[in-house]
Amino acid sequence: MADGAAATGTLVPEFDDLKPCIKAIKDANPEMGIAKVHAAVKEQHPEWQVSQDRVKKILADMVVVVDGKVKGKGMVKKSDGTVSAKELAKKKTEAALAKKKEELKAKKGSAAAAGGPSQTGVSSFRPGGDISH
Repeated sequence: MADGAAATGTLVPEFDDLKPCIKAIKDANPEMGIAKVHAAVKEQHPEWQVSQDRVKKILADMVVVVDGKVKGKGMVKKSDGTVSAKELAKKKTEAALAKKKEELKAKKGSAAAAGGPSQTGVSSFRPGGDISH
């Protein structure tokens, strides 16, 4: 397969070569989608063999978050507030779990204020053998 690549003059670029190329394209045109960025990479480097999925993965790692809000794709310095896609997903999950926890606390607090569990139609067992409904 390497012989075919050599014969046609194509090569698979290293990650370190591809990422700056994609970054430059995205910096120049932040509105560009994955397909157009892929086409621009192929236009700039026709000898490269790059799939759209590979471009998509690199772009996913270049999500910019400023003040907790996604500002778009493209990469800036860490000091400027860049968060990777994985870190962003982790923060969203933690926020959702914290919200759920607060809702459960509020529910338990309102149930306790009402005089115990607010479950209707649930049987409770009493040690003397008496079952109440």
